[in-house]
Amino acid sequence: MARLNTFKIQFHSFEIGVHEMVFDVNDSFFVFFEDSEVSRGQVEISVIMTKSERQMQFDLHLSGEVEVVCDRCLDPFSQPIDSRFTMVGKFGDGNSEDELDVIWIPRGDHELDLAGYIYEYIILSLPIKKVHPDNEDGQSACNPDMLDKLSEIVLIVDE
Repeated sequence: MARLNTFKIQFHSFEIGVHEMVFDVNDSFFVFFEDSEVSRGQVEISVIMTKSERQMQFDLHLSGEVEVVCDRCLDPFSQPIDSRFTMVGKFGDGNSEDELDVIWIPRGDHELDLAGYIYEYIILSLPIKKVHPDNEDGQSACNPDMLDKLSEIVLIVDE
């Protein structure tokens, strides 16, 4: 992930207090994550970092759209996302498995790479069932040929 340096926060250079930053994710970001269910997208990530002596809190707001494959017709479509997450970075040698949304930052580290966390939060922002939204007439926007094939399969199974 050497080319994802733009998502690294050099937290040692920040004073104690509240700091705001914005990251933009585009198609080139998703190339770094193999077997991703997202291959394209445009997402803005607003981060508010609250730094104290012993920890940092990151409040993230993800807003944008990503392209996913419809679970029903297998055609790609644009899925809007708008989510908020909070992550706490504690300095020391702890076990982050014990606490949800807590990462442990070894003493002596001076930067935090948010790329992997941003990717995970984008994936967590997706609905469990990804299906084309209905069009303005209230009809499915799925590929009609695939829906016809699916209805044929259902008829065969029911017989």
